[in-house]
Amino acid sequence: MQELKEGILLYHGGYTEIATIDLSYSRRSLDFGKGFYLTSSYEQAVSYIPSAVKKNIRGHKLPKDFKIEDGRLSIFRYHLNPKVAIHCFKTADLDWLHFIAANRDDSLFPDFLKQFQSYDVIGGKVADDSTAATLNSYITGEYGTPGSERADSFTIEQLLPDRLTDQFCFRTAASLKSLEFVRSERYGDLPEYRS
Repeated sequence: MQELKEGILLYHGGYTEIATIDLSYSRRSLDFGKGFYLTSSYEQAVSYIPSAVKKNIRGHKLPKDFKIEDGRLSIFRYHLNPKVAIHCFKTADLDWLHFIAANRDDSLFPDFLKQFQSYDVIGGKVADDSTAATLNSYITGEYGTPGSERADSFTIEQLLPDRLTDQFCFRTAASLKSLEFVRSERYGDLPEYRS
């Protein structure tokens, strides 16, 4: 798990450049709740761009003829601010699993979710497309009751937590002030796209 430290570059893959962040566009039911999501993994952010473009075409936010190569990688530099409260889940453990489950389904672990309300930034392993089916099965009780030892241990084992990269959710206006927009790059111009 990458630590948030002064000057680190963070990446956001999407269908458009995001130079100015507006939290009103964020959805509450994401892994770490409502906020702006970044990763220290360049590769992860780049790999997300095609699915973000396709999802927004399907959702009619983009025209049908929008090209994947016109998607964007937005790059930010993080500046440490001691007034910003940060919590990072160091690994994909039970607390991480329960927090994600509670954000995706607010009927699960509501008291646990309240413990993290005061944090401006939440970081931890990413639950990406390859883990979505496992998390959905956990939340719907296919592995047993969420929170039971059987369901928890089976789910963590299925996720292969050592292979997951990181994500950081900037949840408040105060946390956004610690991000400096550096630049954006067009997906079609990236070396990964051309190879």
